[in-house]
Amino acid sequence: MKNKLNQLITTFVITFIAAFVSTNNQNLIYNILNTLGYENDVLQKTVLSAVITLIIGLLSILGSFLWTAITSIIKKMDITLNTKINGKKKDAIKFTPSNYEYDSQEIEIEIILQPKGKLSSLLIKSFGVSLDVYFNPELIDVSYLDRWDYEENQIFKIYERKISIDLLGKMDIKGRTFSGKSHKLNECFIVKPIRVKNAETYLDYVIVSNKFGKFGEFLSGYLLSVKYEPLKVNCEGDVK
Repeated sequence: MKNKLNQLITTFVITFIAAFVSTNNQNLIYNILNTLGYENDVLQKTVLSAVITLIIGLLSILGSFLWTAITSIIKKMDITLNTKINGKKKDAIKFTPSNYEYDSQEIEIEIILQPKGKLSSLLIKSFGVSLDVYFNPELIDVSYLDRWDYEENQIFKIYERKISIDLLGKMDIKGRTFSGKSHKLNECFIVKPIRVKNAETYLDYVIVSNKFGKFGEFLSGYLLSVKYEPLKVNCEGDVK
């Protein structure tokens, strides 16, 4: 259907331009043919149509090449967000209290980046795009498993009970193989409900631009796609 539509539009454009140009007896093609001694009206119009067809065909090929080149550098970066417990992917976690207290659990957050477009990667880095991963901040507290991760220059940071992941800020994206390889970011955290109560929540995320605010976040939606399975968290209250 798409090919037929393109052919129809191309035929219309060629016919329209040929009809318009042929009304001007001083056009370049007619002048060349007259100089060569070919003054037959039918011949001149046929040659004119052929030249126009050739030019439009070449422009179409050039346009297709440019479009392919442009789309190849702006392809979205694919991001896969995994949550693991004891090294295995999980889709649910349960907290059961003992003496009005929950035991904390370790969760690994794994981010797999698959860059595809060089311009997309450059813009993501320039915008300072981060992926904020969080449970319900009013229900679940999050802390580092290892205290050395409190250093400032880290990919994973915790603020307001959210895990902020700097996607490309600490990575060198200039290498030739960067766009053709997947890159893995991972860190372990301790999660624990704030207080004992019957509750349920899910892992969620939001895309954040640290340099361009809402405008950067809006554009970032066109630069990357996120695939993830929302981890379900169940909290049981004390059984009386």
